Amino acid sequence: MKITNIYDNRGKTADRYTVVLDQIIDTQNGTPVHACLGMFEKPKHPQGFCQHGECVIGSHLGMEIEVDHLPQECQDVLKEYDYAC
Repeated sequence: MKITNIYDNRGKTADRYTVVLDQIIDTQNGTPVHACLGMFEKPKHPQGFCQHGECVIGSHLGMEIEVDHLPQECQDVLKEYDYAC
């Protein structure tokens, strides 16, 4: 899978960063539901957060950012999953 977009909601939720993937899981009222990966700043920490899920692209995800604006630990997770940027 490839990364299509990355969003940052500035820490409003535990899944601060949403990495949207190019796999479409379903549709809701004609809107694509994408596979995604939600993460916080320290996804590998015992109290951190890193989980696959589903999302609909929209302003609720926060502002769009580039992969190099993610914390290094989040970038490392993307490399481990071998997601193409």
